[in-house]
Amino acid sequence: MKIVSAALGTALLATMAVAPAFAATPLFASEPAAAQACGSDEVVWVDLDRGKFYHKAQANFGKGNNGGYACAKAAHSQYRESHD
Repeated sequence: MKIVSAALGTALLATMAVAPAFAATPLFASEPAAAQACGSDEVVWVDLDRGKFYHKAQANFGKGNNGGYACAKAAHSQYRESHD
């Protein structure tokens, strides 16, 4: 029984080493491209330098050189929501 458990444990560790720790939030270069991919989900602007995302009604939406558009649900899992 210990041999089976050890083999199973080794296989599990090998699988975990290959699987990514988290899925990166897909970013889009344009708002229309994001809207098409997001469907009914809200499109937000992700500022990678600040690690925050902005809603369309916020002043920093679409601003910044290092960022992109994303779906709100995906962005919320990886970035902080801005309240600026």
